[in-house]
Amino acid sequence: MYSFPKFKNLPVFTNKILGLLQSKIQSKASGTESFLVSTDLNLTSNTLVSLDFERKEITLLNQSFKIPASFDPKDNVCYFLQNGFLHKLSFHDVTTGYSYTLAPTSFRPILRVSATQMHKKPFLDMLENQNFIGNGLDGGTGLGYSAIIAANSSNSLETVEWDKNVIEIASYNPHSRDLFEKENIKFIHADLTKYVEEIENETFDFIIQDGGTPKSSGLFFSQTHADHLFRILKNNGQLYFYLPKKGITKGRDFGSEQIKRMKKAGFSVKTRNKIGSYTIFKKN
Repeated sequence: MYSFPKFKNLPVFTNKILGLLQSKIQSKASGTESFLVSTDLNLTSNTLVSLDFERKEITLLNQSFKIPASFDPKDNVCYFLQNGFLHKLSFHDVTTGYSYTLAPTSFRPILRVSATQMHKKPFLDMLENQNFIGNGLDGGTGLGYSAIIAANSSNSLETVEWDKNVIEIASYNPHSRDLFEKENIKFIHADLTKYVEEIENETFDFIIQDGGTPKSSGLFFSQTHADHLFRILKNNGQLYFYLPKKGITKGRDFGSEQIKRMKKAGFSVKTRNKIGSYTIFKKN
């Protein structure tokens, strides 16, 4: 049985911060220098680091380390520091066949699963403008941003994720901390499309759906799943659905295809935002 990990609470750096430290430590300066850098991806205040130019070492919170020779400042990826060594938050799993990367942005880091970029900003911005009340279901945990936003105002939230690698990456991400520490968030390790089959009718006041791409999401975008979502949502409840732009360069409107399936299940469309790739559905 899968054991949900604890938040790691380790220093995490962007490639740009490490690139800055690398350029300074490789300079011809002598002695030492101290300055402030972010160790939690700009979430809170900066932390004092000290550079030793002779030893080519960096000291942070009584922990000394060196920038590895393999480090590439152009590689857009986050790194964590543990026991005096930097580790890239990027790996490949031969079992799933996917690569997983925590990639920095100007705000929250994003999750890349192979070539797919998860957690689009317009969808999250929309969720932050909602007032979630009651008990909710978050389908597709990812880095937990949707779950955290909803849990800030709702009574309880179940968030479902099938991929253990995604949760492992999230456990290093400072912006995902509340996913592991909020008491009203319950994590479910399961295939969402199978999990909803066991849920009783009209269980949830709201539902959030963000399952990545149709190719990698199994039955997530199927008619059967849409029918179950309608069944387990309470009357007058709303469902917030991220709809990827699959095949858009070839003229395909995947969003409209999924909307048809949702309408067939019984939902009505409250709002569709094509640019932001999401639709809000309502059960009347």
